[in-house]
Amino acid sequence: MPRSTPRTIAELSDEARALWAKSGDGVERLEGEEIWLSLPQHMLDSLGVADELWTRWLAPGVRAQIADALELDDDEARKLVSFLAGAHDIGKATKTFQTQMAERPDGAHFIERLRRSGLRLQHGVTERSVRSFHHSLASWVILRSWLRESGARATAPDRLARTADAHHGSPSSESSRTFAAAILEEYDADHPEWRAVQRELLDFVADQTDVRPILPRLRRPIVGYTLTLLTGIIIMADWIASSADHFALSEAGCSGERRLAGIEAVDLTRPWSPHAPDLAHLDAHLRDRFGWSPSARARPVQQAAAAASLQLSGPGLVIIEAPTGEGKTEAALTAAEALASMAGSGGILIAAPTMSTADGLFHRVLEWSHRAADDSPLSMFLGHSKSHLNTDFDRLRFRGVSDVSGGQGNVIASQWMSGRKKGILSNITVATVDQVLFMALQAKHSMLRHLGLAGKVVIIDEVHAYDTYMSEYLAMALEWLARYRVPVILLSATLPTAQKEHLVAAYSRQIRATDEQLSLSTDYPLVTTVDAHDIRETVVESRGTDLRADVELIDDDPARLVERLAHDIQDGGCVLVLCNTVRRAQEAYSALEARFPGEVELHHAGFIASDRVRKEQELRAQLGPDAHRGGARPFRRLIVATQVAEQSLDIDVDLLVTDIAPIDLIIQRIGRLHRHSRPDSDRPESMRQPRVLVRGIESSSPPVFESGTRAVYDERLLLATLAVLLSKVIPSGFSRPDDIAPLVHEVYGAAPPIPVDWEEAWEAASRTSEADRLTARARARTFRIESPTSAKTLDELFGVFAANIDSEAEEAKGLAQVRDSDPTIEVIPIRWHDTGYTALDAGPDTPHQSPDLELPSRAARALASATVRLPARFTRFDADFKRTVDQLERETPIGWRTSSWLKGQLALRLDEASSIELNGRRLRYDRDLGLCDVTDQAESTPNV
Repeated sequence: MPRSTPRTIAELSDEARALWAKSGDGVERLEGEEIWLSLPQHMLDSLGVADELWTRWLAPGVRAQIADALELDDDEARKLVSFLAGAHDIGKATKTFQTQMAERPDGAHFIERLRRSGLRLQHGVTERSVRSFHHSLASWVILRSWLRESGARATAPDRLARTADAHHGSPSSESSRTFAAAILEEYDADHPEWRAVQRELLDFVADQTDVRPILPRLRRPIVGYTLTLLTGIIIMADWIASSADHFALSEAGCSGERRLAGIEAVDLTRPWSPHAPDLAHLDAHLRDRFGWSPSARARPVQQAAAAASLQLSGPGLVIIEAPTGEGKTEAALTAAEALASMAGSGGILIAAPTMSTADGLFHRVLEWSHRAADDSPLSMFLGHSKSHLNTDFDRLRFRGVSDVSGGQGNVIASQWMSGRKKGILSNITVATVDQVLFMALQAKHSMLRHLGLAGKVVIIDEVHAYDTYMSEYLAMALEWLARYRVPVILLSATLPTAQKEHLVAAYSRQIRATDEQLSLSTDYPLVTTVDAHDIRETVVESRGTDLRADVELIDDDPARLVERLAHDIQDGGCVLVLCNTVRRAQEAYSALEARFPGEVELHHAGFIASDRVRKEQELRAQLGPDAHRGGARPFRRLIVATQVAEQSLDIDVDLLVTDIAPIDLIIQRIGRLHRHSRPDSDRPESMRQPRVLVRGIESSSPPVFESGTRAVYDERLLLATLAVLLSKVIPSGFSRPDDIAPLVHEVYGAAPPIPVDWEEAWEAASRTSEADRLTARARARTFRIESPTSAKTLDELFGVFAANIDSEAEEAKGLAQVRDSDPTIEVIPIRWHDTGYTALDAGPDTPHQSPDLELPSRAARALASATVRLPARFTRFDADFKRTVDQLERETPIGWRTSSWLKGQLALRLDEASSIELNGRRLRYDRDLGLCDVTDQAESTPNV
């Protein structure tokens, strides 16, 4: 029987109270003042935070998921979680950890305190020989032993203890655990006083949580997805309890006041508590949520999505397929309220394909969340690397929501729940789709991402935009979301049936016992729902034809493009020239600017972020729904862009010129054409009939596509698209929404109308396409985690790759995996002078900054916003990656290392002519063209 243990720190032994957990590094102190946190106090803080997280922050659905998996009730699960959080740092009660202080000038008194308590400090043979006996690894072996002694059975001691081992973001290797077990045997044999204090502390935590009666009842094997959630809670509790801003570094004993004061200082928000919309009053519900006029009515797709969601028997998948302009976002948010109410979700995440689309969604979701919030505040986060450039989010972070939406401030941007690893813990998150795809990637601290997503309804927009490789990650993420009982809503304007079946099958695998062969409808618009019992499809009433566009192929030569547009815009007009690569966009811009100086602008991913945001905002203002000719809308304007304009810009042009692309993407591009209802006076008479000009085809019979396009898109899809354009679209034009589904299904189907003289090229492209697809699927598995039903331990999920990520550069390589792209490096261009450096856009009279000095905060923040990504050729191969990073690190100002805005950033040191020799290539930044690789202008640069 375990001995009775003390209830307060003051009653612990001298040995236990002598142990330290935090030394106060970086904490301001008075001269001679000793600031440190005892290990018992940190253990109490951690278990207290975990207890508060369970009762105040965790979504009801996640609590139920964990409790059911452990076969415990809610209160018992809370006790076990609190115990594990309190025990996670028991590995600090080892000689290796405690004697670290001996290496510090001010550490003598720590060592002396340990000696006076009676703890011997000499290391055993094995402990001395192990190069790194990390305290998280020590926690595993000590906690496992204690759990066995306390009655936990079978695999429970080992698996529960591994949550402590992984609390720094990834589990230790199997070989490391072998050494750790040997070290504990040395402690048992030669250092019983250390083993006694380890048991004493774990007994102390066990008594605080009353966990002992629970341990023998853990009969069911605790598998990977449950361990992932438990580890996520432990990491979160440890991070909060380790913050000196919230839990003072002092030896204050356990008290409710300390716990409450600490947790109150963290701006955590309670779970969202939505109420399902009433179908009988759906119009009024939508008017309230979206600020519609009193006469506004729900559209058919919104009615169908709400009704279908309310019919689900439990958490499930909802797929909404409808053309642009049907209100899919509003339908999804309305369905999310119904699904969250049923599933006990504490928030939502809405994911978009790009940063620009996420930015565009943020304001709309912010307005909705303000109206959907109850009396408790909700936290909101914008999840991408340039979120600080979003004006709405920036205001929300620093001034509160009332300054943005005119509300009462019941939506906040939590200061603690911010950053790339913690932001997803907020109630409402708008993000790029990577935030969902990363769920399926082996990455450090991925358990936090799983925890954040497990408590939400997940909405994924523009699902058709993801290729085979990304779809593999998306499918695995859907399996995990289904296992966590997370409702998921997928939105698409043009979703191929095969892709839809692939995603439905992935979600179904975790909630449905049947392994039936799917055969889904090609009807359109359509709402599809999947739950544990059934797959239902609801055909939605289609709106009338709202666009009929003539489609024509034109010559690919830039000079011919200039001649054609010179004829077409004689009477003015706004034209979008959409190119598949940065090189083609720069080439088209240069040719058009020479003919129409001052009337052409360029948009692509190679501009510094602040320039790009500014240019896009100006473009929306000029070509948005409220801009009219004679006012903000220009008389004549030519916009040359890459795929950044494909989905993300709410602009309306009179004429579209597009490179050939897969049919679903061409349809998306047509979405920029005659997008808004306008008076005839807004468009030249010659452009009142919508027209699409398609280029990028160098020859025909069989077609040869220009090299950049072949590098970006599957040639089989290009051939199928061109065949359908020639046989179906060009003769009769394109009608929206009538033609959307038939064209997509024909191009992606098994037998598109390939002409006889193309058959040899078609067969070759089909073989290459299939080989590429199989290669992509195999490559996707390299860093992808396993299915939740096959991964039993944390090692199988996060062990191989995550532990090797120690720097942002290495992380960039890993995160590039989810998009099947080469790792790219983000840099900050600066202009270098003999006497220092300036920002790229600085005027001639701007003082030069010394590279050795830290920049003022405002200047540093502005500079941090001026990032651009290097072309992938600089980082595609490991040798190039290393040489590039080495040069950039050498040339980055030393003063950046101490800046909160610039620490870890890399500078691109440009000369007076805005150019640099980098890893053997010449780059130049041009305010009109963006970042240019001038080494070989003929080389294609696919857009990223």
